[in-house]
Amino acid sequence: MLALQANSNTHSVILKNKAVQKVVSIAAKEPKNRSGLAGSVTEIVVQNDNFSNIPMLMPLLAQLSQDDRWFVWIAPPVLLPKQLLLDAGIDLNKVILLNPDNKHSTYALAKQALSTGTSHSVISWPGYLSEEEFNELENAAQKGQSHGIIIRRRQHS
Repeated sequence: MLALQANSNTHSVILKNKAVQKVVSIAAKEPKNRSGLAGSVTEIVVQNDNFSNIPMLMPLLAQLSQDDRWFVWIAPPVLLPKQLLLDAGIDLNKVILLNPDNKHSTYALAKQALSTGTSHSVISWPGYLSEEEFNELENAAQKGQSHGIIIRRRQHS
């Protein structure tokens, strides 16, 4: 279940999807550059690598694209059609798409994007992260007053 927690001026919205295994709290639309989640990292855990849950994230992505700073996407699992993104209300003029290469991992790109302060939100699909790496991303988000969103597959023990 993905829970969107609204501020005092709006109502709460709850979306259900079996692919999401963790409850995540996300502030409803705040005034420009005033995200209540700046300086934090939210983790969304999905059941498997079937990316059928991407459409469920569209309202969240659209909301996050409305801020005045950049909205960075790092290593999305699929490239979504431009028209689908536009129809969902995503402002593509505010989105920067980064892909890892042999010199820059998804984790390193996310850490840098969070810490610079030029992005209000950074969403990444890094795969596994250690507790230390997650903590470093939180520190980077605090430094840059950005909000990190990590989407990863559930790890089975």
